[in-house]
Amino acid sequence: MDAGQLNEKISEISEVIPYYFFSLFFSCISFAVVIIVSVETSWLRLLPVILYSFYVVIPYLLFALPLQIIFNKRPRKFNMFYLLFYTVLSFVAVFLFNVILFGVEPTYLVKTLLYYGLSITAAFIYWFWDSVFLQKKNEIS
Repeated sequence: MDAGQLNEKISEISEVIPYYFFSLFFSCISFAVVIIVSVETSWLRLLPVILYSFYVVIPYLLFALPLQIIFNKRPRKFNMFYLLFYTVLSFVAVFLFNVILFGVEPTYLVKTLLYYGLSITAAFIYWFWDSVFLQKKNEIS
């Protein structure tokens, strides 16, 4: 790869990075609000939203962002196939996050409705903001 091609690649990446950040930022804020509303609505203030956003950013960075980068190679706005993959990874991420970080018993976790609700909601929120900021509509040729 010569210097010109490398420069083009770097230019392409630097143009897209802010959109990844916006997608991640709005996903974290949205999911934090959903968690707070589902647990205790009296906590719906700025500080708890910020704190929960920091907890949420870890699984999103580890699981959703790499998948988002792969999906952005073939961008499709509001693609249900992408939502399916985000949902599968979300189940894994929410499971591992709760078991490792919070020490929740795995057999108890998978029996709770909250686990399924949070997993599907996390996937949907990230898919939505990904489609808004990064995915483009396929043009019919």
